[in-house]
Amino acid sequence: MDLNSFFSVPVFDILFGSYEYLYILASFVVAVLIWIESALVAKNHGKLPQSSTFFAIISLITSSWFIVSGAVLYFLDFDGVTISVPVVYGVYSVMSWIKGAKLMSHDLPDDPTDIVLPAKYLTYTQSFALVFAGLCGLFLVQPYLKSLI
Repeated sequence: MDLNSFFSVPVFDILFGSYEYLYILASFVVAVLIWIESALVAKNHGKLPQSSTFFAIISLITSSWFIVSGAVLYFLDFDGVTISVPVVYGVYSVMSWIKGAKLMSHDLPDDPTDIVLPAKYLTYTQSFALVFAGLCGLFLVQPYLKSLI
């Protein structure tokens, strides 16, 4: 490979290979953020941390990832079962909204800072984070596994 052909290759293609791969890599990061978000709430005895900018940023990222996942389903071409990554995140988001609405339908306190999320719900989110990270991790290493076979 000569120097001219090396510099004609976009850096993005060298680092990530495709937008699909980049989305799955970012989804892996989102899975870690979901775990951290849930751990912060659990550490605060089920209450949302009120004075944490870090928590607010994580919450914004994990919430907006639903919209990103929807756009990705429309605009990107996934190979085979890799399409499961945005689909699984969408299902998780919708199920979380349903569960959250169900939790809020019972005896809602007047002050939002008094809302306490049950440990069972936090376990659900952390379980999803583990499974989602594993799914993303599997698809991230898949190209390298193919070369071993």
